Amino acid sequence: MPVKKPEEEKELFYEYLRQHGLKKTHQKDLILETFLGNEGHMSVEDIYSLVKRKDKKVGIVTVFRTLKSLTASGIAKEITLGDGLTRFEHCYHHPLHHHIICSQCHKVIEFLSPELERVQQSIVARYRFQPLHQRIQIFGVCRDCREQRPCQEGTKADTGKVFARDALRMALAMQEQGVQFYRTAVAHNQDPAGRAVFEAMMLEQESHAQELERELEQMHRQEKGLESAPVFLHFDTCELQQLVPCLQGNLVGGEMLLDARRALEVAMQLENRAAGFFQDYADKFEDTEGKRVFQRFAERAIKHHSAISRRAESMVAAR
Repeated sequence: MPVKKPEEEKELFYEYLRQHGLKKTHQKDLILETFLGNEGHMSVEDIYSLVKRKDKKVGIVTVFRTLKSLTASGIAKEITLGDGLTRFEHCYHHPLHHHIICSQCHKVIEFLSPELERVQQSIVARYRFQPLHQRIQIFGVCRDCREQRPCQEGTKADTGKVFARDALRMALAMQEQGVQFYRTAVAHNQDPAGRAVFEAMMLEQESHAQELERELEQMHRQEKGLESAPVFLHFDTCELQQLVPCLQGNLVGGEMLLDARRALEVAMQLENRAAGFFQDYADKFEDTEGKRVFQRFAERAIKHHSAISRRAESMVAAR
């Protein structure tokens, strides 16, 4: 999943400079590249220290002003972690998110919860507010500090890629739900033609699940620290389970007798629900890698739904 984010961000920054009559300089380029090349929550001093290794003539005021310009151009976002410092984090093509902050070692865990977002939206709607921005910060003491252990700081992974990883994990979890559903249908359906339909669907679901697993493994290989990064997107697996059609209503005398046409209708129902669910998720976010994972999964479900529908229509026409 190639992304031209650095070049897009550079052009976005240069456009900001042009619009505000500011000069494009070597020092600003160096500060921009340093910021883009480092993840996490970095203070002016952090960036200044890194930039000084490459150009000792760069002043801290230039770093500060450039970071402010990056914020104004939509590339960076300011954040405070309760220690009196203003820090900057990436926000272009990164999902909006919240923070859990250790008040002792200042370790930060980023997270996003659709359930929490829904609660916030419901409350805001109740009071007829038009939300402009939001930020949730939870301060506490991490496990390392409570147990008086050295803080375990791993490699900082790109938030956008962690989001894409979790979106892919979510799609894989949905695919596994589908595999289990069709496996159950195959085991209980007594109609041979209908069982054959379910077997074919199960094999398709298994094949796609394997594709997603390979894609996830490739993401882990390409991005250092991605596999061990904390969960960013916290989703409820019960939501995925609710997308699966209930087969209990198809029992006749304790047995399930779904012919091929009815089996195809059930498969269409599953694909239609999955497409709607993941498209709704995609619509929640700005352009990010995670959004594109949701869109891709939704589009695949729509295409699969159409293919199943054509098969069902051909069966009706053949009668």
